[in-house]
Amino acid sequence: MTIKILIAEDHELTRKGISYGLKSYNEIDVIGGFEDGKQTLDFIEKSPIQPDVVLLDIIMPVLNGIDTAKKIREMNPGIKIIMLTSVNEKETVLRAFNAGANAYAMKNISFEKLVSVIKMVLNGEVWIAPNIADYILDVLSIKAEDALPAKTAEDFKLTNREKEILSLIAKGMNNKDIANELIISLYTVKNHVKSIIQKLSVEDRTQAAILALTEKII
Repeated sequence: MTIKILIAEDHELTRKGISYGLKSYNEIDVIGGFEDGKQTLDFIEKSPIQPDVVLLDIIMPVLNGIDTAKKIREMNPGIKIIMLTSVNEKETVLRAFNAGANAYAMKNISFEKLVSVIKMVLNGEVWIAPNIADYILDVLSIKAEDALPAKTAEDFKLTNREKEILSLIAKGMNNKDIANELIISLYTVKNHVKSIIQKLSVEDRTQAAILALTEKII
């Protein structure tokens, strides 16, 4: 199956470079590239061909990446969103996921890894660049000092193994990585992930990771 990609990046050279690099992969079809969020939303609204994944820069004219992500979620919740940016401020990372991002990648990512992340989010997984994964935890630990008491893993009736797996999901690890990390089968990981999603009453791994971080379950 061909994966349809839309790119929103205000720097023409960067946008064309990303497009050119992705086009070398047979399974990828770049169906459009735009310089701001508004043009991107106009395409999604009017085009009969919908992207499977949108790559969004954060800082863009007219409409930034975070506001664009929110609108995409309203227009077509099935579209996966990957923030592809050079912005790594803690608050921005958190806002991006709260806006509906499925992954947060830095622009120095290799094309091979980017294609891997694209496939991961299409498989319902969440991914965060390893060097910024701890940022979210840092922000939330600071905010938690003045917050109301958060729910615990016990409130959600998570087992110790489920808490362990949820923690790894929040760090951006996919099922295969988790299986290797914990030395358990991929089948077992999938069953635990399914149970976690049900217990947290969320729709997917991304929401599970965000809830885990915002509620400080892990």
